[in-house]
Amino acid sequence: MKYIGMLALLFLLGCAHNTPYKKVAASEWTELTCSGFETWHDCITKAQEICPHGFYTANHLENLLIQRRVVEVACKG
Repeated sequence: MKYIGMLALLFLLGCAHNTPYKKVAASEWTELTCSGFETWHDCITKAQEICPHGFYTANHLENLLIQRRVVEVACKG
């Protein structure tokens, strides 16, 4: 049983890695809100309109009770 725990730990450590993200200044982030019948797809469409050359996302928040979705985006390049 001891070996199974060690193997599981090694497996998890092997899978864990830091994804390199570009550091973006706080002032470059825009918060998008998609409420009511709007979906995550609608939020992404808004982001594509703001950032036609691509974007980074952060802080995906969803509250199903009040039908609110919030995501922060920062334009690439």
